[in-house]
Amino acid sequence: MTALEEQSHEALATRAAERDLGAFAELYGRLAPGLLGMALRILPDHAAAAGIVEQAFVLFWNETRRFPRDGASVAAWLSLTARQIAVNTRRSRLRLPAVSGSKTSPLGDYAWLPHPEEIARIEERRELLRKVLHQLPKDQRDALELVVFEGLTEEELAARLGEPLGRVRSGLRASMRFLRHRLRAVLGTWSANI
Repeated sequence: MTALEEQSHEALATRAAERDLGAFAELYGRLAPGLLGMALRILPDHAAAAGIVEQAFVLFWNETRRFPRDGASVAAWLSLTARQIAVNTRRSRLRLPAVSGSKTSPLGDYAWLPHPEEIARIEERRELLRKVLHQLPKDQRDALELVVFEGLTEEELAARLGEPLGRVRSGLRASMRFLRHRLRAVLGTWSANI
């Protein structure tokens, strides 16, 4: 294992902020395949999905000097940025307005991003997370997938499902409460019978 392979994503990002192309290439090699898979789920055009991943990394390269060195997850930032670019690309192709975010930093403030340790714990417990997601009622899981992977707004989701907006909102809130509650168990900070 090389010295670059032993470094965390955040350590590589720190080196990339100093314009170390080797560190940036290593970070790309580690994270791009997963981001491509997610982008393909949102926009099943391989060339477009690859372009989205590249856009996310270009934005990250431009943001590395501003990226906080005190714990924000690089993988989370890149994942959320690539998702937002993919969703906005999909929405643009459907002639729908873009979802929120700026052109320079789609996620705005970094303070709310999870810490790398939380991401690592979730990765270690991926199967448990999958089990938690499958505990959601199918209609709630399907609604969340439409929001996450198609970028539907609550209003668009209500129209797609033929449900009143209030019912859709309360269903999404219930789903998120359930997931937040169970995420503590997945992270190992609380025990639950899952």
